[in-house]
Amino acid sequence: MRRDEQQALAITIGLLLLVGGVLLGDALVGPWLTFAAAVSLVLLYYLGPTLVRELTIRRFARKLRRHQ
Repeated sequence: MRRDEQQALAITIGLLLLVGGVLLGDALVGPWLTFAAAVSLVLLYYLGPTLVRELTIRRFARKLRRHQ
């Protein structure tokens, strides 16, 4: 039961930070820039590992081509 309470508290704190960050960003830089920053962070989170893997494979392939 304690783990469920800790998870609920973590989710609540995360949501409060998210809402507070959006409100603060909206007040400081405006809604469109805040939206663009949020979307870019989400895309980076989801596409980041794939991008890193692709760049690593390309670097390795380039290295193999040079040494042949």
